[in-house]
Amino acid sequence: MKLEKLIIENFRQFRGRQEILFSTLDDKNVTLVHAENGFGKTALLNALLWGFYGHEGLTADLAIKESIIHEGFAARAKDPARAAATVTILFHHEDAKYTLTRTLGLEQQQLDHKKTDLTLEVQRNDGQTFTERVPQQKIQALMPSGISNLLFFNGERIDHLAMEENASQITDAIRQMLGLTLIQAAIEDLQHQNVRGKIRSELRDRASDEKAAKIDEQASVDDQIVECAKRKETTQKNLSATDVELDTINAKLKANQEAHQLQAKRQLLEKQRDGLNERLQTVTKHLTQLVADDGYALFADDLVNRGREIVAKLRSEGKIPARVLNSFLHELLDKHHCICTRHLDDGSAERKAVEELMTFAGDQHFNNAVGALDNAIGVIEGLVQHTRDSLQETNRERLKIRDELTAIGEELETIHQKLGGKVDEEVAKLEETREKLRLRQRELIAEQARIEQKLEELNTRREELREEIQRITDSEADAQRAQRRLDAVEESVKVLERILKQETEELRPLLNDEINSHFKKIIDRAYWAELSEDFVLSIRKNVMLESGDEGPTTDVAQSTGQRQITSLVFIASLVALARQRGKIPTILRGLSGAEYPMVMDSPFGQLSTRFRSGVARWIPNLAPQVIILVSHTQFEGPVADELKKSKKVGKRYYLAYHGRELPKAAEQELQINKARVQVYFEAKEEHTQICELDA
Repeated sequence: MKLEKLIIENFRQFRGRQEILFSTLDDKNVTLVHAENGFGKTALLNALLWGFYGHEGLTADLAIKESIIHEGFAARAKDPARAAATVTILFHHEDAKYTLTRTLGLEQQQLDHKKTDLTLEVQRNDGQTFTERVPQQKIQALMPSGISNLLFFNGERIDHLAMEENASQITDAIRQMLGLTLIQAAIEDLQHQNVRGKIRSELRDRASDEKAAKIDEQASVDDQIVECAKRKETTQKNLSATDVELDTINAKLKANQEAHQLQAKRQLLEKQRDGLNERLQTVTKHLTQLVADDGYALFADDLVNRGREIVAKLRSEGKIPARVLNSFLHELLDKHHCICTRHLDDGSAERKAVEELMTFAGDQHFNNAVGALDNAIGVIEGLVQHTRDSLQETNRERLKIRDELTAIGEELETIHQKLGGKVDEEVAKLEETREKLRLRQRELIAEQARIEQKLEELNTRREELREEIQRITDSEADAQRAQRRLDAVEESVKVLERILKQETEELRPLLNDEINSHFKKIIDRAYWAELSEDFVLSIRKNVMLESGDEGPTTDVAQSTGQRQITSLVFIASLVALARQRGKIPTILRGLSGAEYPMVMDSPFGQLSTRFRSGVARWIPNLAPQVIILVSHTQFEGPVADELKKSKKVGKRYYLAYHGRELPKAAEQELQINKARVQVYFEAKEEHTQICELDA
């Protein structure tokens, strides 16, 4: 898919009709839109998302989502039935060209702003033109909404992809972009009330009372599982939205002159705290493993002492080491000859003398056992001390980390008190909002953990009930037939779930290789990116020992900028893998590669200067078509230099802001591509204008 043109009419601050023509050339695949902060970059990104997905597509950082129509235009409208906001997107995909138009009238916005009018016109290469009867369904087939946050995103808000709690979101994205949702859809269809529910009802009507009761309980458990899954998804969305809001508040505090110093210190402390928490988890895991493997040694003192007593007693009694072995004596008696060549005839005095030696002769197996016991006691004694020392050392480290965390927590609380008590009302209000969001974040994380535990319990109970139901034999032929059909559905679901898991796992190493390949093009350190078996994105490195040798591998404590890079790399890798999908062996037939555009708002925002150059050099190859919305402060310097060198910029625009006053930290004029342009105009009514520049 490639975007060709965006037409905006009275959408948010874009008054009247405005348009952007995107570059669609393979060798000039980048479209640049320059805009100062507050001029409309976020609104422009949301114009595309609203066009494709309506209200559900809008990003979390877009304020007042219920107000879509330009406020001035809406206020002047004499007839609400005729005033409207419209977004038109022209794009092509494979063998067809599409014109998408979404409209929201003022009258409808006042009633229900989520309800819009959508049309999708299609023109095939053979000249056939028609209008899609179910346009939103077609858009979902072309570009599922589940991957929209990976293709249209605020670069300063995507670092959450590199966080462990979002592994399930990454798994879902992989499945959607790589076509595995076909299997997921088949699973959901089989589990639907019209399939499994109907067969289960037939079985219940014909089953015994005992079996019917268990079927009812199983249906109840299934309903609870569905409800829990919905709650989990909602909680995850709320958590992601809270993270975005928290990042916004942090950025505002850091930008505020009154709060800058304290906020910068807080962010440094929070980074240290995150690193310490990671170390604490590592140390705790090591401590747990140590106890699991060698903890028994701490209770072996009595065993060692008792073993030593047994060995000492045997030695004092002369039983060890044995003076002669009973096996040797048996051999002499069996041969009827002594080692002195005398005959050992039955009943002879000589034979009787040898037989008497058997009373204190040692057994070879006994000797071996005592020797092994003696050796084991020595090993255990050494292990006891080693385990005790290791446990004490590890526990000391754990306590030290906890003390450091406590100290950091106290410092963070002091900063919170200072910021909350500031005379500056803006700072105090921001800090109050931040504290509410932080507490909300904790609540959501706890809620997520509770839901996951409940889901695990419900799935376990569901499997128990399934086995119990199967064990109850029915007498009626109809009931038996219904049971066989239900078993077939359940088994089909299990097989499909195994296939889905296997397909996802087989794609993981391919995606991992792609991720690491992209990562090395940006990072100049001896780091590498890695996608774990649980689909957790991390940056890894080898620990260097004092000897100069490479030690074990460990996770790198990532800064916000590094997490942003890791997330960008993941998205780029997934897009690249989607293009190659048709060449990857799979159980699914007929899958072809899919090309997607990528639209990025402020992709360089959280990056330090040393990273910006590498990202800018690599970003034109991120996707077949790249659209970048960027502020002047992010663009100037290494970003501008690298994009100029790439010769990939095919179209260039800037946003001109008209309003009563210039937003904070914004410039009235900008130097863009050797041209000096005015980007702020004083006006009574706020609106933004899209202006084209020479590429």
